[in-house]
Order: sequence, then structure tokens, then C-alpha cells
Amino acid sequence: MKLIKGIFMIIGALVVLGMILIGLNYGSSLTKMDGKALGLYMDMADKVLTTGDPAKGMVIKRKLVIEEGTSKEEAIENAIEIMDEIADAHGLAKVDEKTMPRAGKFMKDGGKYTHIRSYCSPSIADVFLNFSGEFVGFMPCRVGIVEDNNGDIWLYTMGLDLMIHGGHELPPKMLELAETVKEAMEEMITKGALGEND
Repeated sequence: MKLIKGIFMIIGALVVLGMILIGLNYGSSLTKMDGKALGLYMDMADKVLTTGDPAKGMVIKRKLVIEEGTSKEEAIENAIEIMDEIADAHGLAKVDEKTMPRAGKFMKDGGKYTHIRSYCSPSIADVFLNFSGEFVGFMPCRVGIVEDNNGDIWLYTMGLDLMIHGGHELPPKMLELAETVKEAMEEMITKGALGEND
């Protein structure tokens, strides 16, 4: 227990030292940062340090609920239908879809299921790309449907909080549009995973 406390004290001291150095080097720029940025970066760092997996700090996921008497394939098809309906209701068009074989096999041939769907709103994308071309790295928004080693199915999407709040505050209209997309993507994987769109 003392070792764990010691490790956390060292990490805490390094974070404080890092913050002091950042303040000295970037003080004037920090005043323009979104108020949520520091907390988001700390949360991401905690997930990465805890798991050793950087993807876990950037992605959110929901486990697909498969009701008794429903096949895995039926549950996936239902989730996809729900996600497409929600995307459409939020003005996001499906722009691509791919089912990928793993280990050279598709699900019907005994492989694990992996399917990726991409969604975008051209009008929202245009606003963000006019602001900063680098936002193209977040486009289109994707949902991955992935079967894990236990046979469970998970719906994944990128957490958009860092894109929205990780730098200088976005202009109000952009913030509103970004929050709309974030809400849509989270609703899609949550309701899709539950198999319900009420």
C-alpha cells in the first residue's frame, strides 16, 4: 500500500511540476483555453496510465445487449438500423460502411465480427474545415461494431470532448454544432447497444 501511495505522490508531483513548466512557457495562451480542457486531459492521462492503452483514453463504448431468443446477427442488424435512424434525425448521413474480415475470415466463416460505419453532415464539416483543416482528422464520425475474444459485441465511437473542449474555446456557433454531433454519436451507440430507440 505504501508503494502505491508513493507512486501516486510521484505522479502528482510530476503533474504539478509539468503544470508549472507549462504555465511558465505558455502562460498567455493558457488564458484562452477552454475551461474544461485541463480536466479532460487529466482524465485521458489517467485512463492511459491505468490501462497502458492510449485508445482507451480517446474512445467510448457500449456493450450490445442481446435478448434471449435473438441471434447475434439480428441484434447487430437492429443496432445498425437504430443508429442509422438516429443519425438521420440529427442530420448525419451515412457516408460509408465496411465489414472487415479478421484473421482472413468473416463472421459466417467463423471469424470475429468487425463492422465500421461512417457518418457526416457536409454543412457542419464545412464550418469546421473553414475554421481549421486539421479537423478533417475527426471526419467522418465513425462507429465500430467489434466482437471481442469472449464473443461479446461492442459499439465504439471516438469521444469528441477533447475535439470540442481540448483547445481554445470554440466560437459559439461551432460549439453548438459540435455538441450536436457529440450528442448524436453518443445517442447512437447507447440506444443502438440497448436495441431501443424511444
